[in-house]
Amino acid sequence: MNKEQSNGVVLALLEQLNDHHIPRLLKLKEKVEDGSRLDDYDLRFLKDAISVAEEEKDLIHQHPELNELAGQLYHLYNLITDQAIVNERDNG
Repeated sequence: MNKEQSNGVVLALLEQLNDHHIPRLLKLKEKVEDGSRLDDYDLRFLKDAISVAEEEKDLIHQHPELNELAGQLYHLYNLITDQAIVNERDNG
């Protein structure tokens, strides 16, 4: 992938994160912080979001300016999953 193509992929990824993934992740964070359990739809979304992040590791390495954002997203995934586990244990 040349630099122009790579930049286009980064732009599309950032747009998708901004418009869809981050708002949904923040809603999931709010949901688990309120003590609610994640439903199947929530879990599928979270699993898909984490899979996409794993697939884009090479792209992040090619664009070091994305490192901080990637770190914040991984932190958000961890916060959500850790609290979701606690909620499942407590409400199970």
